[in-house]
Amino acid sequence: MEIKVSQVTLYVEDQDAAVDFWTNKVGFNVTTDMPYGPGARWIEVTPPGDGARLVLFKAGPDWPALSSEQPNYVLFDADDIVKAHEELSARGVHFTQAPVKEDWGWSAVFTDNEGHAFHLSQR
Repeated sequence: MEIKVSQVTLYVEDQDAAVDFWTNKVGFNVTTDMPYGPGARWIEVTPPGDGARLVLFKAGPDWPALSSEQPNYVLFDADDIVKAHEELSARGVHFTQAPVKEDWGWSAVFTDNEGHAFHLSQR
């Protein structure tokens, strides 16, 4: 039996700004963008090639704000983290931690347009 992660939901305040960030800065592709309830859309973006879908879901008014001080539990892998850091930085992605060598591999942290923090790693 094989089990894979199919999608991860990221709650965002501004769906259009999130789409712009994930497509134009990170390089993902919009695979789904359709109405989903009043004033919201169901938007899925995926990395080039293959990978889990990232759902950019409109946060509700009672949803607690995520903090840039507390990284999400969404981790991204790169085959060449130094090159990924250079390319993403050139596109305007802000890194709070440049790539550093750890015992287990390489690690970096970047933030999206709303300040949510994400890990980027290379093993």
